[in-house]
Amino acid sequence: MYKMPGAGVGVAGGGVGTLAATGADIGWWLAVGVLLVLLGTGALIAVHRRNRRLSQARD
Repeated sequence: MYKMPGAGVGVAGGGVGTLAATGADIGWWLAVGVLLVLLGTGALIAVHRRNRRLSQARD
């Protein structure tokens, strides 16, 4: 198998290029990216609602 430069044992975790060289399907990476965006958006909405609710309770 071809090893990308910098993909040696000394590189902790490697990078996206190293992982892509292992044969990971691009669809899988897109699905993970969309999932992370959705989770992040949900967390931001939850924090915003919580902060708004707490500020209204102080009034």
